[in-house]
Amino acid sequence: MSDLTAYERETIINYNQGDQTASIYTHDPKLIRQLDELAQNRQGITTVRRGEQVAEYNLPKKWIKVRPPKVITEETRAKMAADARVRFGHGKKEDSE
Repeated sequence: MSDLTAYERETIINYNQGDQTASIYTHDPKLIRQLDELAQNRQGITTVRRGEQVAEYNLPKKWIKVRPPKVITEETRAKMAADARVRFGHGKKEDSE
């Protein structure tokens, strides 16, 4: 287990407008596992350095995305719930309409 506190397990994403690559420096074990898997299975990502609790990677800058969560209305949420009940056998299609 990590000797670092949650506050100390930081991730730094660094890129500039002049380069096509970004670097990710992280102490986040979940992100390290995800990036290690990508480095093994995808071209374009390389491991720069790897320590016991830290790793740094280079990858295409276009892989860096900022996506806010979806906003779902109560009406849409109710329809999704009704569709799920039908799909998993806990209701009838007529009940959802």
